[in-house]
Amino acid sequence: MSVVDIREETDECKTYRFVSALNQEIFPYKPGQDVKLYFDTPLKKNDFRLYSIASSPTRREYMELTIKSEHGQFAPYFLAQAKVGDQYVVEGPYGRFLSKPLKMIEEKKLDTLVFLAASSGIVPFRCFIEYAIDTGLDVDIWLFYVNRTRLDLIYRRLLAKLLEGYPKLRLLLNFTREHEISKPELYEVVYDLKDELKERIDFLFARRLEFNDIASRVENWKEAWYGICGGARFIAGDRQMGQDGMMQKLEKGGVERSRIEIDSYGTK
Repeated sequence: MSVVDIREETDECKTYRFVSALNQEIFPYKPGQDVKLYFDTPLKKNDFRLYSIASSPTRREYMELTIKSEHGQFAPYFLAQAKVGDQYVVEGPYGRFLSKPLKMIEEKKLDTLVFLAASSGIVPFRCFIEYAIDTGLDVDIWLFYVNRTRLDLIYRRLLAKLLEGYPKLRLLLNFTREHEISKPELYEVVYDLKDELKERIDFLFARRLEFNDIASRVENWKEAWYGICGGARFIAGDRQMGQDGMMQKLEKGGVERSRIEIDSYGTK
């Protein structure tokens, strides 16, 4: 596949748009699935990493991958070297993340989704929301998105478009290391946000997302489906520090384990 566009999301994260180098349609996939991206790093020839597909499968002429450096042995090199016109092997799709709730929606057995994302964990949820827009899904979607600061926010320009394109989407931005911020500053976090969209955005500062933050907003939280994507600590917590992850917080809050699925990323 060939890189035809690169968008900078943060200082350590970029979105790459790929098209087929053979002038073919992109292979079929479902929201939430991954691909293997192959790249020769200085440490290993023909190395690869799994990345969630960022763009909706309905947009068959291209595929986007959002890649963030976690200071590992792959992404930092790719981010520094990949440029428009380069060609790479992209193999897939892999995984079944979000396939079950999508089937339940199609069978009219589910009407509320709760997406819990940390950092680049937003990527598969962006794919799903774009798919919901393109296919006209009619379910409530809550996106709880956790970052340390405003500077870490991925898809700052895209979030407003997702809210505008899908009227049943609600968004909470949790900045764990931000404190007092003025109202104008809050809404500037999401680029070009129209006034009518502001009522569907909420903010949480200076602490971690807790179960009550979810249950107090999602009216039918017991019947919702929960997808969690992020690093291991965000999902499973830290036993040594005595901190629960989102999985434990949901289960202790009363969410059935069968209604929770996870997709974890490591150091890349």
